Amino acid sequence: MTLKNILLAGTALGAAVFMTAPAFAASNTQAELDALKAQIEALQRKVDDVQIQHGNAIKSLEERKSDVEVSLKDGRPVFKSADGNFTFGITGRAHLDVGGYDMSDSDEANMIAATGNPDGLRGNANFRRLRLGFNGTFAKDFGYNIEFNFGDSGTESDARIYEALLTYKGIEGVNLVLGATKPKMTLDDSTSSNDITFIERATAVNLAITPAAGEARMTAGGTFNTDNFFGATYYTAGSAASGGGLDDYDSSNVVGRLAYATSPKEGLNVHIGASASHSFNLPGDSVRFRDRPELRVDADRYIDANFAGAADTATVYGPELAFNYGPFRAQGEYYRYEVDGIAGGSADMDAWYLQASWILTGESYKYDIKKAAYSGVKPDNPFGFGGGGAGAWEVAARYSHANLNDTSIGLNGGEQDIITVGLNWYANNNLRFMLNYLDVDVEDRGAAQLDFGHQALALRTQFAF
Repeated sequence: MTLKNILLAGTALGAAVFMTAPAFAASNTQAELDALKAQIEALQRKVDDVQIQHGNAIKSLEERKSDVEVSLKDGRPVFKSADGNFTFGITGRAHLDVGGYDMSDSDEANMIAATGNPDGLRGNANFRRLRLGFNGTFAKDFGYNIEFNFGDSGTESDARIYEALLTYKGIEGVNLVLGATKPKMTLDDSTSSNDITFIERATAVNLAITPAAGEARMTAGGTFNTDNFFGATYYTAGSAASGGGLDDYDSSNVVGRLAYATSPKEGLNVHIGASASHSFNLPGDSVRFRDRPELRVDADRYIDANFAGAADTATVYGPELAFNYGPFRAQGEYYRYEVDGIAGGSADMDAWYLQASWILTGESYKYDIKKAAYSGVKPDNPFGFGGGGAGAWEVAARYSHANLNDTSIGLNGGEQDIITVGLNWYANNNLRFMLNYLDVDVEDRGAAQLDFGHQALALRTQFAF
């Protein structure tokens, strides 16, 4: 090989080495970068895993912390699961009535002779209601209410079940019920005892619910409502407190109610409705219509139509009418009571009432289409709570008439008229005081067709949560 060729080969070899050296260097740098990138990605994954674990731990702690939500609105304890499927609440009410009567000696003598009561009316203090209950929901669509009444214990009745009820609300606007309850019959009886305008409901209503819709009735049925319409239908038997066999103690009844409200939520609202019941298996073939003179600090009753052992069926029916606009409200109901199968044919009786009220402090009456009845008055400026509010003040008047006489069959249950004037102070959402003055007249009572009457003054102290 010539020197020339050797020099040419060496130059070519050097050039090749020079040109390939950067390539080798670039290759090594890229590998290092890829390794570093992989390390960073692995580190990021570890950081993400730590964040996820930390977040899950925080979420788990939060979930455990909020498994149960507790509220105390208006003093009522309510416990609610985080998912909203389960609730448990405690309710209570205490209605303490104190009252007295003014009756002349001649009226008292006539009352004793007509009714057979050994004494005249006596003033008294009486826990008209003393209830404690537990209610709520489970599995989201099911509800329950268990309530006991200790009022009147030791006088007219022992402590007893007021309601033990299971409901299903999984269908919009529908409320199915099963258990011991008070069916929603009549306008005034569908209004809570915490919200009624007077100390006692009108005689017409108390008589209407007697055969089929009283307290703690064993009941299957339900209600349905839209924004303006309400309907209810039930099958009822005897009270949860009754014992013995069905034929002797339990009745068979159907109860229904329909109502329409023009504007339930605001403005001028007109309520039109009707209630009815039919009892076709009367316990012992007996039914009795009677009531106290719209005050219960004394247990004596003035009017009484007793069909003992000779009645096949009893039917009650009648219309409801009410309207409210702002702080003014008026309502009235009329009912007929028919008893068939008695000796001499059938008995026809009736009763009605009209009442009106005005909230002097300007609060508006509230109407609830879900029960087609009125809710209570909520004061805009409550008394107490460290403030100087005056609460809400309401005046009311009612005229009540009941006729349990039917001359065609010689029935002399009595004819009763009552004028009631009331003043109510809603101190706050839990406390109310009710002052009622009553003027009572009874005519044609008993076989001797005797007349008598009295005046009464009563105060109720009401606490509820």
